[in-house]
Amino acid sequence: VCQLQGEDAYLDSMKEPVRTEVWNTMTERSLDVDLFVAPSRYFGETMALRLTLPMEKVAVVPNGINLDGYLIEDPTANESRPPVLGFFARMCEEKGLNLLVETYINLKRRESMKDLKLKIGGGCGPGDEAYVKRLRKHMRNEGVLGDVEFHPNLDRRQKQEFFKSLSVFSVPALYGEAFGLYLVEAMAAGVPVVQPRHAAFPEIVEPSASGVIAEPNAGALGDAIESVLSNRSSYNAYRKSAVEAAKEKYAIEVMAQNLIATLEEHRR
Repeated sequence: VCQLQGEDAYLDSMKEPVRTEVWNTMTERSLDVDLFVAPSRYFGETMALRLTLPMEKVAVVPNGINLDGYLIEDPTANESRPPVLGFFARMCEEKGLNLLVETYINLKRRESMKDLKLKIGGGCGPGDEAYVKRLRKHMRNEGVLGDVEFHPNLDRRQKQEFFKSLSVFSVPALYGEAFGLYLVEAMAAGVPVVQPRHAAFPEIVEPSASGVIAEPNAGALGDAIESVLSNRSSYNAYRKSAVEAAKEKYAIEVMAQNLIATLEEHRR
């Protein structure tokens, strides 16, 4: 049994001729594998195509996380603080940070969103610092940097507090994200999510009613974020559904049970 967890982007980043050699080798060796387990239907179908696998050799078991420390007691509690848009992933272009920054600048020009804050968290290594510096300069030139906070390289407890401080969450990744554990972390903390309409995002967000799927551009994402924040009753419904989905579908215990069931079914 072989798990699939987003390997294509890494393999495609290799230089030729190594990239083609590796893909060819994986395709050949896939004949030795009885079952592949993918975290989403999207990625299972993607890798089946790339490795020329029959779909009966691919099962889908959504990822799960340890929810301890993430869950909030009352996801429908009213909040009086200014709204906060959050991003938590590696601070790089591939994760769509530049797109979210443009979305935020777009939102800040709207009267209803003038008080919106932005919190950016996640991994930021030496290779990301120049990129982040350019984004900060751009936001300073646009007059919004004063309402933006950066929280790089947080530990688990700090990350949990980060998510609980948010009003809405978005990581508009530009590549084919196989899953996106950051969505489950946001959902567990009762934070509605707004994601682009591609990769695994629709199959996570739409069935759980935890947020909105929008076209991958600053205007559409901004409209979706504004719509989520502007209606208190629907906002509370998103928050409640997000927490319920995290507990019922994406807890690590649920993932373990689903994997065991998948293996038992395949053995028969």
